[in-house]
Amino acid sequence: MSLAVKRAAMKAALSKCLIVPLAALLFVAPFPAQASAEVSSNFLYSLSNFHGKVPYSEVRVRVDRARDEVYVVERGIVRVFNETGMEVFWFGDNPDLESIYDLAIDEKGDLFLLSFNFTNPADPKCFLIRCNYRGDMKEKLTLTGFPAGHPGFFPNYMFYQNGLFLFLGSNQMRVVATDRNGVFQKGYDLADILEIPVKDRPNTEIFGFNLDSDGNMLFTVPVLFKAFVVSPDGKVAASFGKAGSAPGLFGIVSGIAKDDQGNFFIVERLRSVVMVFDKNFGFLKEFGYRGGKPGNLIRPSEVAVGKAGKLYVTQVGNRGVSVFSVTNN
Repeated sequence: MSLAVKRAAMKAALSKCLIVPLAALLFVAPFPAQASAEVSSNFLYSLSNFHGKVPYSEVRVRVDRARDEVYVVERGIVRVFNETGMEVFWFGDNPDLESIYDLAIDEKGDLFLLSFNFTNPADPKCFLIRCNYRGDMKEKLTLTGFPAGHPGFFPNYMFYQNGLFLFLGSNQMRVVATDRNGVFQKGYDLADILEIPVKDRPNTEIFGFNLDSDGNMLFTVPVLFKAFVVSPDGKVAASFGKAGSAPGLFGIVSGIAKDDQGNFFIVERLRSVVMVFDKNFGFLKEFGYRGGKPGNLIRPSEVAVGKAGKLYVTQVGNRGVSVFSVTNN
């Protein structure tokens, strides 16, 4: 089956939100190697406020592990949750903050917003806005110093680590690193790094992206049925994943994260599960599954690692953000 046919089949399945046997869509692949280590997963709770579970649907989650707080970005509003998953504060209605897309937290607890001004839709303006913990604006910066090789860069994800911001344009498969003032430091063309043919790039997109503690870029490309680890120097350190519908195989993969034990968490949207792989990419287990019970998931999309083994999973259908405990046995 050609790559173009696989892409078309995958997109059709996602757009219709159907759970169908992937054997009809994908080539048959062997089962992944089963690792000997074991992990346990338990549903803890959903992010809530005093009215009950917050009915989020496909939102952006960022975790401040040092303070055990969680930030959720939804349609330009940022809500803050404490260590027990209860909402304690919100902000975002100040016009000075523009339209908030993403958020990152530095070592001091300052918040940085990736925001856009869409007054001119043909030429949106991108800002890096520094705030205090209450969302009060302290500084508003533009991204500057871009060389000629990065025209029309439109980031929709932002991360912070070790004094640098990383901005991802998921459709363009491009990453830009800046300093704390938004000044360009380095750029990555992930399509070039993966050696994706030019003719295939319009239909190739990153669905999940994250950083590990060493600054490696972790991301998934569902049309390739792969997850990748790219080092800060722009080299492919590893890739893993096989297409299929059985446990541990990739259908439509999305969010990705890595915990302190080296476990990788990969979201599989068609089967509505979170897959767990060890540091050597051996398959450990999966959990979630489509359903209406508290521990079930409906088309999960993003995953974030929190403090003390907590894992935050976003999903559709107003199911909210589910929080799990994942521990090594």
